[in-house]
Amino acid sequence: MKLHQRILQWQADHPNITWLVWGIIWLIVLILLFRPTPTGAG
Repeated sequence: MKLHQRILQWQADHPNITWLVWGIIWLIVLILLFRPTPTGAG
């Protein structure tokens, strides 16, 4: 688990980049969840 420790250390050194990456990930997830589907059940 040395790689995991290195990742955590990197995130601790670059908190702003970490927040930005997670923000982008959540933005993509929410867009995929809530976008209107062409074959929407309605």
